[in-house]
Amino acid sequence: MVPFDRIVFPVDFSAASEAMVADVIAWARRFQAPVIVLHAFDIVPQYNLAPRVDAPFGPEPGAVPYIPALKQLRDLRQQQLEEFVRRRFTQLGVEAKAVVEDGDAALAIEWAAKQSQAGLVMMATQGMGAFRRMLLGSLTPKVLHDVECPVYTSPHEPGERPRSPDSFKTILCAVRMEAESEKALRMAGALAKAFGAQVCLLHVRSSDEESEHQKTALGVEEAFEKVMGETGEGMAAQQVRISDAEVNEAVRQTALEVAADLVVVGRGHARATVSRIWSNLYTIIRESPCPVLSV
Repeated sequence: MVPFDRIVFPVDFSAASEAMVADVIAWARRFQAPVIVLHAFDIVPQYNLAPRVDAPFGPEPGAVPYIPALKQLRDLRQQQLEEFVRRRFTQLGVEAKAVVEDGDAALAIEWAAKQSQAGLVMMATQGMGAFRRMLLGSLTPKVLHDVECPVYTSPHEPGERPRSPDSFKTILCAVRMEAESEKALRMAGALAKAFGAQVCLLHVRSSDEESEHQKTALGVEEAFEKVMGETGEGMAAQQVRISDAEVNEAVRQTALEVAADLVVVGRGHARATVSRIWSNLYTIIRESPCPVLSV
């Protein structure tokens, strides 16, 4: 079973957060995982700081106590979040907890994921305020770089019907011929097993890669079979695609062609190198026609 034993779901009360709820519920039910519904209270940036994940003696207190007006506003946000959780989760039989963290949204997500030992962070790619800046602006690298667990991002627009993992048919896994890709291959295979879906592998060749398509495809397929064999779950990919296009365009076009329900990519956790997939990750997320799980 894929180790998604706890899910962190950041919300900013936007329409995009509302649209994401159905995804979160579907994954929580599929893996029987409780949900931590997180809101970062950062109404005045840098007024109060989020807890440091690496603080030696646990989370550090905020830099400055809230004045009464801000304290009242924070209490209202807490009530709003608790009502959101009650209405959208607990009334539907999904175990969920409302958590408000002070300060920077990216740090709050990192702290909540580490503190709760979450197996998955799920968040929308559209939103307002701090979360919009985080997901589409300068804080995006920090969230995807520092959060250790997989991060699921969805391109849902308000009113768009979500995709339930129980109806997934095709998972697209974009990989490079490097050790960092093993994690993505393993995750794609495990999810395919859990969802009863097929796996399509996509290898995007670099400009200096001269190997023939057929040879490269065979190497990618063998790498997948080796990883799945090591987990004791023998499984073969249904399709292998090789592309010379830019990574983001190759992922977008292939996802459309194979009608992918989910794209799985690596995030390049080896800090000494920056993979081509990693350098294009934000564009992949923005342009993907389906949700992206980065591991």
